[in-house]
Amino acid sequence: MLHQRLRLQIVLPLGMLLFSTLACGGFQIRVTPAATPSPQVNREAAAATVTRPPATTPAPTVAPTRPATATPSPTPTPAAGLAPGKTARVTASGGINMREQPSTTAKAVSKLAANAIVTIKDGPKDADGYTWWQIDDGSGNTGWAATGTKDDPWLSPEKGSAPAASGGGKLVNRAVRLGDRVQVTTEEGKMLSIRDGAGTGSATVARSLPGTQFTVRGGPVRQDGYLWWQLEGEQVKGWAAEGEEGDRWLTPIE
Repeated sequence: MLHQRLRLQIVLPLGMLLFSTLACGGFQIRVTPAATPSPQVNREAAAATVTRPPATTPAPTVAPTRPATATPSPTPTPAAGLAPGKTARVTASGGINMREQPSTTAKAVSKLAANAIVTIKDGPKDADGYTWWQIDDGSGNTGWAATGTKDDPWLSPEKGSAPAASGGGKLVNRAVRLGDRVQVTTEEGKMLSIRDGAGTGSATVARSLPGTQFTVRGGPVRQDGYLWWQLEGEQVKGWAAEGEEGDRWLTPIE
């Protein structure tokens, strides 16, 4: 009896516990899993761009700079054969200037046409990269002229072969001088005006064809931009211009 009473006391609480569990919807043991820590993301580090140091470029090797070598100015050399007291021929195709002093900036006295024959009075003198000679053009003009360069000579001691004159002798392309025997050397078909005075305003007394010869009796007279000479021929006597730059109308005969 005692045994039954004890069992009843044990079973009754268990039954009440079971009833209570059923009434609450069942008895379950809920295991809450341990939270796994999420890895901490360094947002700033993730957002940052990894900057690599730039590759080092070796500095170029600079060749040592050599100091510029100054080019020496050419030393002018006098043309062989030119000397005071000798004659020379103008070989510059455009003629040359005669100047008051041996300098490219000196005032021009006169201009000589190509093939003109001159007499050397003094020199040589070196200035402005040229060799200069003092020359006489035979018309009362004296000045200094440069001899040019080695590859382009302007004065030459070689007078060359002169053309024959119509009445014998040789024509020489130089300035007219008082007492010369001269020949009219205008272009073919053009005549030279002989006037009764020096100047383009003087009256024309005759017109002479190329090849006509005269003797120079007076002058020179510079008038109206020309150099005038008094001429005497077999039938004509009067004044005529020697010519203009690059075009000789009266040429001496030698």
